[in-house]
Amino acid sequence: MIRWVYTIYKFSYQNGLLIEFSEKQKLMIDSKNIKIPPKMNAIVTHAHSDHFAVMNSISPTYATQETIDLFYTQKQGSSRNENLIPTKFNEEIKFAENNIDGKISLIPSGHVLGSSSVVVDKNGHRLLFSGDIGGKGQLTITTPLEKIKAEILVVEATFGSPQISFPSREDISMEILKWTADVVKQKKNVLFSAGKMGSAQELIKIFNNLTTLRVVTHGEVSQISNVYKKYGVNLEYFDSKSDEGREILKDGEAVIIQPRGKKIVPYFLTEYVECKTAIVTGMASRFTYRNYDASFPLSSHANFHEIIEYISDVSPEMVFTIYGLEKKLAEAITKELEIPAIPLKFKDKAINKIDSTIPNPPLEEKIERRLPKKINNNIKTNKKEFTLDDFFTDQ
Repeated sequence: MIRWVYTIYKFSYQNGLLIEFSEKQKLMIDSKNIKIPPKMNAIVTHAHSDHFAVMNSISPTYATQETIDLFYTQKQGSSRNENLIPTKFNEEIKFAENNIDGKISLIPSGHVLGSSSVVVDKNGHRLLFSGDIGGKGQLTITTPLEKIKAEILVVEATFGSPQISFPSREDISMEILKWTADVVKQKKNVLFSAGKMGSAQELIKIFNNLTTLRVVTHGEVSQISNVYKKYGVNLEYFDSKSDEGREILKDGEAVIIQPRGKKIVPYFLTEYVECKTAIVTGMASRFTYRNYDASFPLSSHANFHEIIEYISDVSPEMVFTIYGLEKKLAEAITKELEIPAIPLKFKDKAINKIDSTIPNPPLEEKIERRLPKKINNNIKTNKKEFTLDDFFTDQ
């Protein structure tokens, strides 16, 4: 199975997923580097800032219209880039430069507004790049996660460890509401620090649907929420700089939502309002945040068990893990699903190891079953100590 990949295309991670169909036909997905060849085709799966660097380039770049709008919202004052090409779900992409010999399309990944996975079909075989996939029960996703069969799956590993497991979205929402009710009873406001795209809108929707509390948003959250509203997500909030927002802050008993990592709270807050603070991030299931009064593991990312379920439904012959806890996720996939899985950055070493140790290769199925054992026993890696910064990018 591994060998047929190299008769169709090669793929690797080079500050983004690079797929090489031929020497001239190359596709870069979610490049973290603006400097790619000007005629290389590119795809951006969603509008979180750690994925959209290539949207600033002059390369032909394909993304959903929602992703493009969210990009411009975060890049206030940027001129329109004529190289950004709106792309619909489940439609074959016709590339402007060096059209690729194969069918490329986008399907919903259920992560944030307009987020996508990338499907590559060629010569009767399929590679699926999941991108960041969303968890179950999100209230602000208009096009839920779509699962399709694929022989090779490249999957994100943001919460790829069995040790990072959090409750259902419904249970987390109830805990948020209970804590908020206790604070409001003290005539105080509640300040949430959350990812400005994804979890911030989820918070707004939770309070809109289940309470009568007024929601006041930091300007960056307001701008992104305006795009969500444009595409049919009904959200009610007041910008912190508006007259209504100021009055609500002075009155107290309101919910305030600002971007994570901001050292300031919404306009007018520090002078007039007493509040308690909470941070919203999936990593709250693993770390203690002592600078906040509370923490909740609400995330726009799928948790570990949801990733495993997703992989099982895709039913690939081989899985390559990427972003975050790649090694732990690969080990879990191999153990729990009995599907060969390795971090993408080890791919070439693994294939070379097989080629050098098997003079007369057995059937493909036997190669697949040997692969995880070979990798686990023979590939040496430098362990990386993960810090919060590794996970603190709009998640």
